[in-house]
Formats: sequence, C-alpha cells, structure tokens
Amino acid sequence: MAASDSRHARRAVIIASITQLVVVLDGAVLLIALPLLAQDLGVGVASLPWVANAYALTMAGTLLLGGRIADLFGAVACLRLGLALFAVASLGAGLAPTFEILILFRLFQGLAAALLSPASLALITNSTSVGVDRERAIATWAVTATIGGTLGALLGGAVTQLIDWRWTLLINVFLAPALILMTKGITLGRAVEGGRPKRRHYDFPGAALLLVFVGFIMLSVTLSVDGRIRGWAVVVAVAALAAFVAVERRSAYPILPLSVMRSPRVTLTNGAAFLLMAGLAASGFYTSLYAQLVSGLSPIVTALALLPSAVASAVVAKLVPRLICRFGERALRASAPLLAAFASLLLAVAAFFQLPFAALIPLLILQSIGASIAVVTLTSASTRSLPARSAGLAGGLITTAGQVGSSIGLAVLVGLAALVAGSGSDSHETGSIAVQMAVALAAGAVSTVTAGLLAQQIPPGNDTEPRMVALP
Repeated sequence: MAASDSRHARRAVIIASITQLVVVLDGAVLLIALPLLAQDLGVGVASLPWVANAYALTMAGTLLLGGRIADLFGAVACLRLGLALFAVASLGAGLAPTFEILILFRLFQGLAAALLSPASLALITNSTSVGVDRERAIATWAVTATIGGTLGALLGGAVTQLIDWRWTLLINVFLAPALILMTKGITLGRAVEGGRPKRRHYDFPGAALLLVFVGFIMLSVTLSVDGRIRGWAVVVAVAALAAFVAVERRSAYPILPLSVMRSPRVTLTNGAAFLLMAGLAASGFYTSLYAQLVSGLSPIVTALALLPSAVASAVVAKLVPRLICRFGERALRASAPLLAAFASLLLAVAAFFQLPFAALIPLLILQSIGASIAVVTLTSASTRSLPARSAGLAGGLITTAGQVGSSIGLAVLVGLAALVAGSGSDSHETGSIAVQMAVALAAGAVSTVTAGLLAQQIPPGNDTEPRMVALP
C-alpha cells in the first residue's frame, strides 16, 4: 500500500483521526460529570483532578514506549492492541464501585491510550506523502485532538443527565471493537532497515522509570496544595529521572534516544507543547464547575454551551494549511498561543466578577481558536523534526509533552488557585469556585505566553524527508 494511493491514505486518515478523537475525548468525557461523580463517590474538589490526571499520568509516562512499539511492531497492530485494552479498561472504570477503583482503571485506560495516540499519527505519516497532503492529513488529525475535549464534554453532559455518568465510560466497550473492524484490510508493515524487518526491542526499564518520574512529579504537586512541599516525592522523581538518563545512555534500543534531545527543533517544539497545554489545563476543569456550581446550568446545557468553541476549533484547524501559506508557519506558531493567553485572561476577569456563563462563551471560542492553531502548527513541526521511519517516536514525543504539561499544569493550577483563594480545596461554594477559576486561568496565561515565545524560536525544518538525527 503505497503512500501515493489516495484512497488508502484517506481511509488511514479517517481511522487515525477517529482513534485520536477517542483518546482525547476520554480524557475530558468526565469533566461535565464531576459534580455528580463527586456526590456519587463521596469525594471533594481537591481529589477531582485525579479523574483526568490518572488517565494522563500513565499515558504520558508510556507514550514514548508506545511510539517505539508503533515503529517496530506496526501502526495497525499497535492500534488493534490498544483498542482492545481500552475496551477492557473502560468496562472496569464504568463499573467501579469506589473512587479508588475508578482511578485504578483510569490508569489502565491511560496505558491503552499510550499505544493509540502515537500509532494513529504514525499511520498518517506512513500513509501520506510529504507536502500539502500530509499537512492536510495532520490538520485533520489535530482537529480531533483540539475538539475532542469539547466533544467529550458534550457527550459527557448528555449521557450524565439523560442516563448516568458511568455510561460515558461504558460506551467505549462498544466503540473500540467497531474501530478494530475498521482497520481490516490495512496492512502497513513494521519499521524496516536495509530491506529486512527490525527485531522488536522494547525499553521497558526506560518506560518504567519515565512513568515513575512523571507520576511522582504529579504526586508532589498534588500533595503540596496546602503550601508544604513534599520533599520525598521530589527526591524520588529526581532519582527516577537520573536513572532514566543512565539507562537510555546504555541501552542499545532506548525509548528516547538522547541524541534526539540535542536537536533544537525537537526540544523547542516539545517544550512549547508542554507549556501550551500546561497553561490551558485548568480551563476545561473550572469551566465545567463554574457553569454548574456558579451559573446553575444542568450538565447537558453546560455541554451545549461548550459546543460553539468545538465548532470554531474544527473550522479553524482545517484552515491552518491555508493560513500557513498566507502568513507562514512560524508566525502562526508564535501568535496562536498569545491569542489563547489573551482569551484566558479575559475569562479570568469574567469568572472573578461571576458574569453569566453566556458572557464566557465568546471568550471560550477565542481561546479555542488560538489553541487549535497552536496544536496544528506544533504537531506539524514535530513530524518534520525526525526521520519518517521514527514517526511513532515523533508522535509519542509531542503527545507526551502535551500530556505531561496538561497533567502537571492542572495539578499546579488547581493547587495554586486553592491557596490564593484562601478557602478549603474541597470547597464547593460559589464564590470559592469563581475565584479559583480566575486565579488558575490568569496563572495559566503566563505559561501559554511562554509557549508562544518558545515556538517563535523553533528553527526552520526540512519539508522534504528530514534526517536530523540518527536513531538506533
């Protein structure tokens, strides 16, 4: 199946985009359900970020391993395995009788998602030709990443109000097998070198150490919401990072070849993605709480109120290739995060004064436009930072950066907001939620602006077939 086969390429793009939609959607599908979930399982606001962070934690910690598996084992096989595991994890999470068991299966979901996301991007990269076709395919893929969160909230709101919040998870039990059937007939091979398939080598020690590092960084932040730093968690995280670097240096088949990080394009692109998603992480979390606990909207009305921003994201993301031709990719990469940050500041002001939710909708649209353009341009830059045979690693890197940024950003911003608001972190009071949202979004805007400054420094890439670094 050659990359020039347009029919094959279109089918691959559709499958990859739907898969990525499922991955992103499930990261946000419980946002609208948070108030009812907290009531049902008996937890407070301080614990709620773990509903999203548990999923993001294992996904971020194992994405690079997932990317390498996609490169060595094949994107299609990786997709099928990931979808099967995702269905099992969703079943367990949907039937969870306690908050702790829910978090356990959300961790399992994240492991499955770590196979799906890089494999979906690798499927696109290996099925399309370099140039406009690939840019359009990546834009389509990135649209799903951008609007998936909002669509997840929409689905979550409707299902929560009309049926039960648990069905936002159980629906995957039926969706995943359908996606597996869609891959029938697609037979992209695994990575080859010298005309022979590579042996499959997996850096499990590296993946485990990376997972420990990310997990304990998040844990240290989460446990420090009272203002006291948990030094033991930081020490474990630093030790895991040092061990990870040592393992990668000695490994013949590292999960993250350290030579990759010597490329300014790789480090700047992924650094910008980290800061962008960290800055925007608290927006969806607090928007859901604000709509229901401050403005008094029902779950389904809350979800519908978020729909315009999803539509705006989809439309703008599809226009990004044209915008690149007109204004240049570098200009868009640098300006889009600034637009998102400006919208975040306006949202912070609106929340502080407890304006009606209708006043927030145009600002959410503006924020989503900036985020959409930034995600597409950064993803495009990431695919040109590594050789085509390492498409899975490139996809794993950019998605890892975004997931880790989102996870750490949410934990930091929620903790900071609770401290500055001067109320208990478990408070459901209207005034407390409004002030916390204002603080979190204003602080997040600083990170988003920094992302724009980094994006401006990304050096030009080779748009044909890049060979920036040598990989094992």
